[in-house]
Amino acid sequence: MRKTLTFILLFFTAAAWADHHEPVPLGEGAFTVLNVQAANVEAYIASLKSNPAPFKTVGSKVAGVCVTKTGNDYPGQMYIFNGFESVADAMEGSLKYDPFTATPELMAQRSVLYSAIFKPLKQYTLEPGSERVWRLDIARENVAAFVANIAKQEQAMRASGIKVNLGVFAPIGGGSHESYHLRVAAPSNSALGKIFDEGYARAPWVEHWRAAIALVDNIRTDNIEQCQLIYTAE
Repeated sequence: MRKTLTFILLFFTAAAWADHHEPVPLGEGAFTVLNVQAANVEAYIASLKSNPAPFKTVGSKVAGVCVTKTGNDYPGQMYIFNGFESVADAMEGSLKYDPFTATPELMAQRSVLYSAIFKPLKQYTLEPGSERVWRLDIARENVAAFVANIAKQEQAMRASGIKVNLGVFAPIGGGSHESYHLRVAAPSNSALGKIFDEGYARAPWVEHWRAAIALVDNIRTDNIEQCQLIYTAE
């Protein structure tokens, strides 16, 4: 995912980086997310895996699912994500598939809630696993400092031997549903839990976490998700 960002994206994000903080390079590409309620989560995921046509139609480079395990707002809470090389590709792809007119099989298995597009505000390594995800309200003038502290935290955690990926994502066209996402992804539930055990035990990298959270105006949601890849373009 190395295509040049579009002018409109640069314009959208310019204000977030125009302060005294050292800018953190933007992450590559973009993601679309389709939030659904599944009648049977495992059966629905199996259907998605056996029918890659929608992913090919939208031009997805990679696709996966995340199932909400804690903090559910409703039974069968999950979403499908598609990764693209640019916001332009993500926006174009979103016009090529209408989830409300899917095959009868898929329509019977889930109810579509809403969709959104997300831009990573720092480099993010996509290695789905056990993930804690927050939806955060952050004032525009504080976004750069927030991202910088999360980047420092990730670096410090990895230096201490923790296998982890931290992501900060800005919503595009998320309506009233979405806000900035903060994602902490680990290989397993136990690995994710160990991260928070170390945090509560005041590991050195917690200073960056505290500095970042001090910039948050409101925590909208806090969930644990189980994520996996289900499609990769040939």
